[in-house]
Amino acid sequence: MQVSGTAEATQPMSSGVSAQTSAPHPQGLRTRVFRNVAVLLGGRAATLVVSAAASVVLARYLGAELLGQFGAVYAYLSLFTWLATFGIEPLLTREAARQREQASSILLTGMAICAVSSLGTTLVALAFAPYFGYRGQLLALLFLAAFDLYLLSPVRMCGIIFQVDLRQWYGTGINLFRQILWLGIVGLLAFLHAPLLYVVLFRSVSAAVEAALIWRMSRQFLPPSRAILSGQVKSYISQSFPVALSCIAGTVYTRIDQVMLHSLASATSLGHYVAAVKISELFEALPVAILFSLFPVLSKAAGENALFRQYLDRAFRYLSVAICGVCVAITVAAGPLVAVLYGRQYSASAGLLSVLIWSEVAVFFGSVLTNALLARDLQKFLLVPTILGALVNVLLNVFLIPRYGATGAAWATLVSYSLAWMVGLLAFRSTRSTVLQGLRTALPAAAMALLGVGLVSLTNVSVLIELPVALGVYALGVWSSKLIHRDDLIYIWEALRGALSRSN
Repeated sequence: MQVSGTAEATQPMSSGVSAQTSAPHPQGLRTRVFRNVAVLLGGRAATLVVSAAASVVLARYLGAELLGQFGAVYAYLSLFTWLATFGIEPLLTREAARQREQASSILLTGMAICAVSSLGTTLVALAFAPYFGYRGQLLALLFLAAFDLYLLSPVRMCGIIFQVDLRQWYGTGINLFRQILWLGIVGLLAFLHAPLLYVVLFRSVSAAVEAALIWRMSRQFLPPSRAILSGQVKSYISQSFPVALSCIAGTVYTRIDQVMLHSLASATSLGHYVAAVKISELFEALPVAILFSLFPVLSKAAGENALFRQYLDRAFRYLSVAICGVCVAITVAAGPLVAVLYGRQYSASAGLLSVLIWSEVAVFFGSVLTNALLARDLQKFLLVPTILGALVNVLLNVFLIPRYGATGAAWATLVSYSLAWMVGLLAFRSTRSTVLQGLRTALPAAAMALLGVGLVSLTNVSVLIELPVALGVYALGVWSSKLIHRDDLIYIWEALRGALSRSN
């Protein structure tokens, strides 16, 4: 993910063609990145709509208890996803961006490593499942779900070439097709009143279709001459080891709350929690779309400190302002939103959503920070926020869940995410300046957002009035504090105009 000394994006490649060496004009780079981001956002927006529709149908069809069981299955398996891929994807992306002519062999080597680790992960996860209370039908569900989360991972890995070549619309389109297929399946299963077993089975079927399409589409950008780089296997594993460790800690603090709710509370409580999580996590497509396109560019600009910080500044500001605006809207409208989507049976999810959505500020912040560290070969520091977040989350959940149930889990998530990504790395000189650069944007944006929510909470009027007032207060605060200013609007407009002119 990093090449020092140049700021050009990885050039689009056809089969067998090596990377171009000439750097594009900065405006052309901005246009290309913006076009990729626009396509990704458009595709992901469509995907979000379809995915949200599937989640709503699934929640209404299963009910809180079965939805809790469904969430418990995938939450448990998510604890081991780090082992299935061993955190090697960012490393492969970085190396393929640096050595485009060897991308086929680089990806094949990664897929071979992943094939071995994913099979071992499946065996380990199933072996430990009974100790976490997964027996009988739940164990069968774990086996079916493992096919999706683990065993298909090596095949999906070849889609890394879409990111390297800034052709992310392929991955976005394939994912959209999968979500449409999944929505159709969920609708049919709901109509037939099929048991939960079939829900998990056909989710894995839709994942297999997605993996097959990724495999087929990626081959046209990868030359047929490829071989496993046996001499690089040890190096790839050792370099990805810190990422893998950070992934395990990360999955602990992002999913352990659901596993613990299932064990310490009830499936029904978990069902309400999962319903809220599904809404809050929908917005994570935004940083993924932007940073997916920006990452190869960051990797190549890592050696030019001023340019690198310029890219980071825009990423931190734009994403912080965006997610804090989302927090205002969701907090104010949580009750009506949950009622419309899930019905009255999920009314308890509204309060959980009002807390969980604020954890996305740290998620967005951490997404930028993670890409910055990976681009500068500082991935070893990723262990700090993930381990810190995992420890804090587990400890808080142990204390809060028995006393406050799902509400305690929501606050544990908010506190642990914030401490992990916005505080933990301040202790290190190598990462302190990057964290401070992000905090200069994130903290004022969050303050403006809280001000907007706080003011309307003092009123007792319709949400149709509260929502625009809260957003108006927030927008005024953002503009007056110069988090977004005139130059940003000009920058976005010129990039949009360039993208549109190239598409005509």
